[in-house]
Amino acid sequence: MSVSIADGFRLLMLRHLAGISSFAASWRHWSPPISAALGSRPSGSSVFALGDQLSSIFRTNSVGARSNAAVSQGGTAWEGLICWYLNLIFWGSDTVVIRPHSKFLPSVIKDALSVSIQNVSTNTESDLVAVSIPNGLMPGNANVSVIDQILRSNVRLASVCVIQCKTNWNDNSQIPMLWDLIYNSTNFRVPGVSVGRNGMSPASFKRFAYAFVTVPTSRGSFSPSSLPVLRVRGLTGGNYWGHGTRVGVAKSINEFFTTNFPTTFGGSIQTHIQNSIISSPVILNKFLTLSF
Repeated sequence: MSVSIADGFRLLMLRHLAGISSFAASWRHWSPPISAALGSRPSGSSVFALGDQLSSIFRTNSVGARSNAAVSQGGTAWEGLICWYLNLIFWGSDTVVIRPHSKFLPSVIKDALSVSIQNVSTNTESDLVAVSIPNGLMPGNANVSVIDQILRSNVRLASVCVIQCKTNWNDNSQIPMLWDLIYNSTNFRVPGVSVGRNGMSPASFKRFAYAFVTVPTSRGSFSPSSLPVLRVRGLTGGNYWGHGTRVGVAKSINEFFTTNFPTTFGGSIQTHIQNSIISSPVILNKFLTLSF
């Protein structure tokens, strides 16, 4: 099967994702409700609408214990589910959602996200990074070095969105708020603190944004006036969850695409997905069986 540079790189990353134990173990529980939601004849509309059900699907394998290990495994699984869904929608486009693993995160993005405090480098808790790859629709083989070269040569044409994925909302909403302020403040001036390295910073890209995606597993109701909601309301990349959009609280994750990569699909996202299903029917099966 001949694929583009972007999709070839996507498959490499998804193959790695499928091998992560917490994600693979969770898939046994998630696969039946996902298949049921898509129906016997999946369409562009049913695949897109899956975003409204991801939190309910995630909870079919929820862990009752709140030990550190259980929380960590649940967080990795949620991150994997969001990565799986976003890449399913982005299939056939030039935008890839990457886990920040050394094999897949280009160094140009690492450089842009680096924050130095008193000459000690640190980075955001970037669970996922979405990046549009200039010329990514061209056929060819790709690894992280190839993607890095393409991005460095065309950095002003690339859009990047950091996506922080957390199962809990109450405990974590202040983190993306602060990182977004650091990365997107045009007049960020704190003695001893610098953003970016090796000539790269968030401002180097065509567009840079920071997003938050939660289940949430936190108990209690969320309203437009809730403190966790207020903390992430102004995020440049938006605030999302795996439910339908609730105005003033959170958007469905399926609204991530038009907020952050509005020109990627060249039309209706549902039509893009439908065309992908028709032109490459084997791809949907790969996603549903994790046979990347």
